[in-house]
Amino acid sequence: MKLTACLASTALYLSLGLPQISAAQSVPDAPKADPAMEVVVVRGSRLPESVPGDVKPELVIGTFEIRTTGATSLPELLLTLLPQTQSGARRGDNKPILLVNGRRVADFSEIRAIPVRAIRRVEVYPEDVALRYGFPADQKVVNLILVGRFSINGITGGIGQSADAERETYDLVLDSTRIDTNGRSVFSFDAQKASGVSEEDLGLSLSPGGIPSIRSILPETETYRFSGAVGKSVARLGEQGYVTMGVDAQSETSQSILSRSLTGSRLARDSETTKAKSSVTTEGVVKDRRWTAIVSALSEDQTTRTDRADGRARDRTNQQLTGASFDGTLAGPVPGLLAGTGAFSVRTQASAERLESDYTRGLLAGSNDLDRTKVDINGSFTIPLASRKAAGSRFGDLSLTLNGELGSSSDFGGSGGWGTGLNWSPTNELQITTRYSTSEKLATLEQLGGPQTNIPSASVYDARTGLSLRLDETRGGNGTLLPEQQRDFILGASFAPLQIDGLNLSLTYARNKTEDYIGSIGVNTRAAETAFSSRYQRNSAGTLIGQDTRALNLGDRETETLSFGLSYSRNFGQAPQFLRDIVTKVQKAQDENPDATTLPGGLPPGITPPPGFKPPPGGTPPDFNQLMQAAKIPGGRWNIGLNYAYTLDDTLILKNSGVKLDLLDGGALDTEMGRRHHLTLDGGLNYRGIGGRLAAVWKGEGEIATGYGAERLFVDDQATLDLSLFASTDLMPQLNMAVPFLNGAQIRFEINNLTDTERKVTNSAGLVPTAYQSGLLEPEGRSYKLSLKKQF
Repeated sequence: MKLTACLASTALYLSLGLPQISAAQSVPDAPKADPAMEVVVVRGSRLPESVPGDVKPELVIGTFEIRTTGATSLPELLLTLLPQTQSGARRGDNKPILLVNGRRVADFSEIRAIPVRAIRRVEVYPEDVALRYGFPADQKVVNLILVGRFSINGITGGIGQSADAERETYDLVLDSTRIDTNGRSVFSFDAQKASGVSEEDLGLSLSPGGIPSIRSILPETETYRFSGAVGKSVARLGEQGYVTMGVDAQSETSQSILSRSLTGSRLARDSETTKAKSSVTTEGVVKDRRWTAIVSALSEDQTTRTDRADGRARDRTNQQLTGASFDGTLAGPVPGLLAGTGAFSVRTQASAERLESDYTRGLLAGSNDLDRTKVDINGSFTIPLASRKAAGSRFGDLSLTLNGELGSSSDFGGSGGWGTGLNWSPTNELQITTRYSTSEKLATLEQLGGPQTNIPSASVYDARTGLSLRLDETRGGNGTLLPEQQRDFILGASFAPLQIDGLNLSLTYARNKTEDYIGSIGVNTRAAETAFSSRYQRNSAGTLIGQDTRALNLGDRETETLSFGLSYSRNFGQAPQFLRDIVTKVQKAQDENPDATTLPGGLPPGITPPPGFKPPPGGTPPDFNQLMQAAKIPGGRWNIGLNYAYTLDDTLILKNSGVKLDLLDGGALDTEMGRRHHLTLDGGLNYRGIGGRLAAVWKGEGEIATGYGAERLFVDDQATLDLSLFASTDLMPQLNMAVPFLNGAQIRFEINNLTDTERKVTNSAGLVPTAYQSGLLEPEGRSYKLSLKKQF
């Protein structure tokens, strides 16, 4: 009989940390998870779980590359891919849309606990793919392809401390993941606790030479979260029918110390927040058309209580947000077009939300109830104009995409938007995209109707008088906010040269126009105070005594940005020598005795079991070819990802005064505006499970012309480096065989803000206003964290 060595199972399952087949999950005729690590850097054959159609991913990362990042959870993995998943469209939070096996998910909480060991492959797609799932083309798409069968539990504990603030943090995560051919379940419980940091801890005072106060800069917090989802194949829904039920529940409490009362007792501010969300997702395929229906419900409750210096009853604010929504999508191919097969998508969204808020502040009280019902319908149609594959075009692949949107809300009425784009791929290496789109973005109910909150003794710099002050700051909702009207033009190109495997380059030009731009004012310049005078309260002497920082429609903003992206990775080295020796010995024994009866456990005659050898718990062990694949896995890998954005133009025409501000030349309204340069970098090195990663963010300098005489504020450039060092047994086969308990273990040491850089703000005299002391802006400084993770 042919040799089926259990040694192969040991080397693959115990040593390389690949998914193990448990006896409870054994299904005789079910396909197994791919037992060999997939080594893919940029290009690879399409898997059934990939995004349907002819669209090509910009980046493909295989199992081995995923393991060498050192990430153990999905959020950690996404951080390492941040430079490659940032969109050049420069809209919103710039986070990618996430798919699992080519399918939508209702909420990130459903998949955030998926361990990296369960991810077989990651594909990164350009922004236009978002249209196929009913999203605007201003986000990239990341598709996670999972292994076919998987079962694991994990526990992670972490402890951290900041060097200057001496803030202590504690983390505990328990997670469980099960995947088989009929469905999956993912659950996670998180507990986090962090101590508070006060001005007294850092020796800070708003008055030069004064006594530091006990006021909190960072609150003491405690957070608990449970989230997860259960998915199941349902044949009644037709081909690829699937149902997923998800839940996410969070509870957070925090406490900040404000000051001391006249009697010497501490005045505190307490906050309690609870959130709950549930969803049901159903999906299937009918004649190559995929449909998805997501029904969700949410509830959020936040209460804040603040002590008063006059001894009266505590100030109180409360807001309750409840809502339900339906999100349905139908998408698929359109065959029979002139140059091949096109694609279409139609998405319908309907939601109802209610926000109830109230506040009491001394003798003042108020409440607000807001309701919003909203219906949106959008669709996209992709038409191939030329195709190398279908029509033999020498011009390459060229497609036209058209999309439109109609919407109606109970509070702002009807709205609409449209877009068009061209995708041209003259060669397999080069892809060029251009797109123009218009859309409308509504303010959230929290921005409109959040309860008015008073922050006593806030630290503020008054540019008019040049003084740093303690005053009452008003926050909350603003019911007069208008929707933003957005217009975007994007021209981009991506290049992956065949001669340099592992290299991806991209270049994007984006022009964004926003009418009724929503923002807040962080510095009271003359231009801002003239246009929005009601936001500032001064006494008869002209001293600032109160400031309203609620969001408002600042005016019309226009930006032009040029973004450059680079991704490069290389594998190096060989599999451990002992594993290659095993292959040689087994191959020799098999060649010499092809029909010999194997010893108990599947070992061929003459082979001594290695330390820690155990026969597999059930099922058929891998064959010798799989062991050969394992022996060919590289010993290590290094990679680098970079995204650099250069702002060509950034202007803002203030709403009430019509004054045009050049935000790149002194017109900024806060210390984060007016920065021309922004760089994100992530690089890592891993050799047989031991490695490290370095993540960097660099922001260029900025400048604020206050308008009061020659007074200016200068914001220095800042580079922040985060370093993580780790040892992961996933790529340590010899250690796993000798000590099987260590399989799936990792120790990690992180240093955030490695160089202890600070955001530095100085005035025209070169001095730092006390309200802009670095300890107030970034109190944690350099911080350390040690964590241990074990998966069973």
